[in-house]
Amino acid sequence: MERKDPIERAYELIGQPIDPNLRCPVELADIVDYKESEPGETIEYFASDRSDVDDIYAADANGGLTLHKLTLGTPTALTFVGLQSKLEYVLIDEILNSKDQTALAAKKDGIIRAMDKEEVRRIFNVILAIASQEVTKDSGEDILDVIIKMKQKVSNYATDYILLVASDVMDEIEKYDKENANNFNYRLAIKEEIAKLGINKIVKVIGEVNSTAVLANGKAILVGRDSTLAQGRPIKMRRRKFSGEIAEMSGAEEGAVRLVSVARTPQIVNADGKNTLGYGTFGYESVIEVVTNYRAVCWADSLV
Repeated sequence: MERKDPIERAYELIGQPIDPNLRCPVELADIVDYKESEPGETIEYFASDRSDVDDIYAADANGGLTLHKLTLGTPTALTFVGLQSKLEYVLIDEILNSKDQTALAAKKDGIIRAMDKEEVRRIFNVILAIASQEVTKDSGEDILDVIIKMKQKVSNYATDYILLVASDVMDEIEKYDKENANNFNYRLAIKEEIAKLGINKIVKVIGEVNSTAVLANGKAILVGRDSTLAQGRPIKMRRRKFSGEIAEMSGAEEGAVRLVSVARTPQIVNADGKNTLGYGTFGYESVIEVVTNYRAVCWADSLV
């Protein structure tokens, strides 16, 4: 049996496409309509089938928000945006001097997680920038009061809700019953009350992008998955497939939607004050992320 060079084996491991069983980040899996577009497609068209859907909000190249006005029967074309991870290096010593020959594969996994978080952050940034969908916490209200107001905000435009919360907001929910037990005049369990509102799932959002939390402390986002103003879920995510030629050059399979590549030739890297050889690795994909029914989403701040 032919024994492959450690570098060649590591290259094969890092060149694999995104996990076929998890095409979409966990935080987005329940709130977006996900689709993959064919190689060569540069735009996707979004059209309104109702006169009361007139605004859609897309994540632009810098992760900000762009408003697009829809008119009934006239589609709006959105362009795919290229996302690239930071260029990372794996030192040759990490590979050749280790019994574990998967250092590059481990770096691949780190790049995939980072790109997943960037996708999540971009969609959250769009939602949090829609000022008309903010729900405020008034004096004397607690976290349950605000969640009830959030549900009421979107109740005319969607059903089947999911609540996405920052870590400290989840902590507040989990200790709510104990902290308020002496004040209750009747049995009240916050998670049961949340479920009664039609909020079928609470998702804690963790992780950072460039040392910034994906969802900042005190924030919560409510998404009604069954949109009543636009077909399907109120958020769309599109990834574009890569052609067989491009995928093959990166060691991936034809139809891959994310390429995580490693340079075949090492280059000089300054590590710990000295020059050494390292292999550069990075990830790339083309995406469209857009809120097509903004009335089905809302958000709140300072819940803690």
